[in-house]
Amino acid sequence: MVLRVSLAVAALLLGPAQWTIAQPLPAVASVVAADAGSTDSPIGSAPQVDAAAPPSADSRSDVQPPTVAPASGVTFGAPTPRSPFTSIGHDLKRFFSKDTAVVMGFMAPIAGVALSWDNAGIEESQQHLHKSAFEPGNIGGSFLIQTGAAIATWGAGKVSGNRKTAEVGGDLIRAQFLSQLVVQGVKFTTRRERPDSSNNQSFPSGHTSSAFGTATVLERHFGPKAGIPAYGFATYVALARMSANKHHLSDVLMGAAIGVAAGRTVTMGVAGARFDLGVAPTQGGAAFTFTRR
Repeated sequence: MVLRVSLAVAALLLGPAQWTIAQPLPAVASVVAADAGSTDSPIGSAPQVDAAAPPSADSRSDVQPPTVAPASGVTFGAPTPRSPFTSIGHDLKRFFSKDTAVVMGFMAPIAGVALSWDNAGIEESQQHLHKSAFEPGNIGGSFLIQTGAAIATWGAGKVSGNRKTAEVGGDLIRAQFLSQLVVQGVKFTTRRERPDSSNNQSFPSGHTSSAFGTATVLERHFGPKAGIPAYGFATYVALARMSANKHHLSDVLMGAAIGVAAGRTVTMGVAGARFDLGVAPTQGGAAFTFTRR
């Protein structure tokens, strides 16, 4: 039974990576400056005028300033980076997009169906998922740890002058802020009681959202070499929250959806490698497949 619960949680949590929309990258037109005094320039130059002849009205009207034609080539790049500490309003506005609708449209119904399995899932997790084995997930998935690591990455990039490191760190910070803003808003709206009855902030899981937000940012920047282990750790965090009796299955599923959507929101325009993840049933279990695209 525990194998079925674990595989079901892992499969459902890792699923959002497959149901995504490719985001168009902003195009930046490259402009080639023309030398107005060069006669062999490939771009239009000013017409020749005979200095000895007095200019006529027709000739004056025909003389036009040099024109600059755009080059035929188009280059692509990420949008101008914003400060990770002041972009929350901009990110929150972009969160409500078609891309987020796809992620939520896939995960929300699954979380709704999982409501009927919540009690059974908690019982199984308490019996078979040992708290000591999953305690690192409860610590590593916390907002403070995730955000602290993101700030450290961003700071290291700034100090060393490594633009890529600073960009990744900035996106990690933004994903944490955005995901937790959405999570806390839903928590205090739904006020669902935790399985251990400690408070009414069960739905959705903030730890799971933080971990999946980080995983999504890393996958968008570095592709499967970082995305696969990061999503694996995020799934471990989700199981840890259930083993600690802090969240139901539906809580962690919705937390994962919000984290993925937040990570994708802050990395719109990033041209990193991508991969698709699929789940295929096998005899006695399930198989995960990763396809580079």
